[in-house]
Amino acid sequence: MPCAAPCARLPCNLRCPKTLPCGHQCPGVCGETCYEDYCHKCASRDGARVDLLEMKTYGEIDPDEAPIVVLGCGHFFTAETLDGLMGMGEVYLADGNGEFTGLKDVSTELSRSIPRCPDCQRPVRQYATQRYNRMINRAVIDEMSKRFLVNGQDELRELEQETNELEQSLETTRVEITNSIRLLRMSLSISAKVSKIEKELNERQDKFKGLQKAIQSFCKKFADRHQPAQKLHNATVHAARHRSVNDLMANLSLVDAIPATPRDRRVTYRASIAQIRVEHIALRDKFSIVQALKASTSTASIKIPGGNPSQLAKPFFQICKKFIDECFAENLPKLGVEASLYYAGIARPYESYCRATKVDIEKASEHMNIARVVLERATEMCAQRFENADKLLKAVEESKKLLRKEWYEDVTAEEIAAIKIAMVSGPGGIATHSGHWYNCVNGHPVSPLPHHSAVLPLFTLTW
Repeated sequence: MPCAAPCARLPCNLRCPKTLPCGHQCPGVCGETCYEDYCHKCASRDGARVDLLEMKTYGEIDPDEAPIVVLGCGHFFTAETLDGLMGMGEVYLADGNGEFTGLKDVSTELSRSIPRCPDCQRPVRQYATQRYNRMINRAVIDEMSKRFLVNGQDELRELEQETNELEQSLETTRVEITNSIRLLRMSLSISAKVSKIEKELNERQDKFKGLQKAIQSFCKKFADRHQPAQKLHNATVHAARHRSVNDLMANLSLVDAIPATPRDRRVTYRASIAQIRVEHIALRDKFSIVQALKASTSTASIKIPGGNPSQLAKPFFQICKKFIDECFAENLPKLGVEASLYYAGIARPYESYCRATKVDIEKASEHMNIARVVLERATEMCAQRFENADKLLKAVEESKKLLRKEWYEDVTAEEIAAIKIAMVSGPGGIATHSGHWYNCVNGHPVSPLPHHSAVLPLFTLTW
């Protein structure tokens, strides 16, 4: 079995029957390393306090009744004392006489950290003290999972900051680009102006693609299969398949001790919502640019990088809806509510575009209906007690108002700002994505996609 797997062997409580080089019986418990320097008769350790229950010294105990366990740090205690301190009752079943009779399920996270020596507080090492292997290895995999989570949160926080900067950059340059588009008709050098606009659009697209690839790389790095508990489970299963038939029952017990599913998916879910948010920002930006192009009276042709936003919106709807359903199924209301707002934020401009171009009108209506359904569901989920539920409820209500407006009506900047303010609730303008299972405040600001009145295009668009 992998060295990090919790032990499936039942510990023995009897005194070790082996003889030390000095000729005396080993005072340790059966199954542990024999230490000559700890002989009960030869070693000068009678004054060492080894029983923390009755505060007895080494010279006051009978190794036959209370064998000792020597830790890697050199301190030693009776097995009964250490068993209680190490939490053996949390990982083994025992009868009324204190004899271990079976294994307890340790697939859920334990509340204990890595056990330590009661005297020097040094961590107990599993290779030095095999008796506590099951407890120590379970605690070790917990610590590894925590570090995995913390590292993921740190990296994701950097990506979220980059997303904030990208959103701000797109909003600033979009104003400049839309103004340039409106002035094309009065320009004497339309070709040069068009080339400049296309260059700026391509540069913005490159920034978006770079961030998109960074988030995708992060998602692969912190996928479920890379989580420590999952990797240990896979290694245990692989090792069990190569054991003999006689060891089958022990193997099954050992495999069952390792969870087959990831034990902490906070990073995974946050990475998913980060992807959805970046796609939302990009789609919002493209629809805004397209709207400006439609409203222009110039006959110039400008190529929009990345493709038609109406086509890009289709996979976005699928991914977003799947994530919403998963969040609600996993009882993650906060993330589900925020994803619902993202979905509705794209559904409205998508419908406006489809009606203006007379393409996929029925599909657009379908997405609008789904948006209404997920927002109603989000309203119900906001009744649960999670962080900033009241503020998200306000954002949901504002979004529902926008969906009730006629498709050709303008959505004012104040209406969009109301939704954004309701969702941006963390420090420094960062919205939290903690749901009911986060302890810290980390997340994303949300700016729902603005909707403009549909104007029949006099502008030539290329994709």
